[in-house]
Amino acid sequence: MVEKQAMVRTLAAIDQFDRGNGVVTRLFCNEAICGAQVTTGTTSLPIGKSVAMHHHNCDEQIVILSGKAETEFEGQRRAVGPMEVVFIPAGQVHCFHNVGTDPVEMLFIYDAGEVTRTFAATGETVVHLGAGDRAQPAL
Repeated sequence: MVEKQAMVRTLAAIDQFDRGNGVVTRLFCNEAICGAQVTTGTTSLPIGKSVAMHHHNCDEQIVILSGKAETEFEGQRRAVGPMEVVFIPAGQVHCFHNVGTDPVEMLFIYDAGEVTRTFAATGETVVHLGAGDRAQPAL
């Protein structure tokens, strides 16, 4: 684990992850980067794209920064727009869909320094932003 210390991470220092289907995630801070017991960053979801149904090993908050999205959980889709927040408890299967005419930019906050994603369709668990963490996993 990295020792906690105050820092500024410039855009040039923030890694960008291509998660397939045009979905791009930027990782701001987690245990490995900042020694933090939270994981934060942004994900950009292109027009008409979705992420697969999945759940995490920790609680998640999503703030929609721009665009129009729908979040899906408990068999229902719910509209969510700029500066609106979605809270998903650990283990709750969910996903997001871009239903607008612009890309959706969302801020994510996980309450863990190390995050996993388990895909509902396959049961496969992957490390957040690891090699198998795709927007739409191979079936």
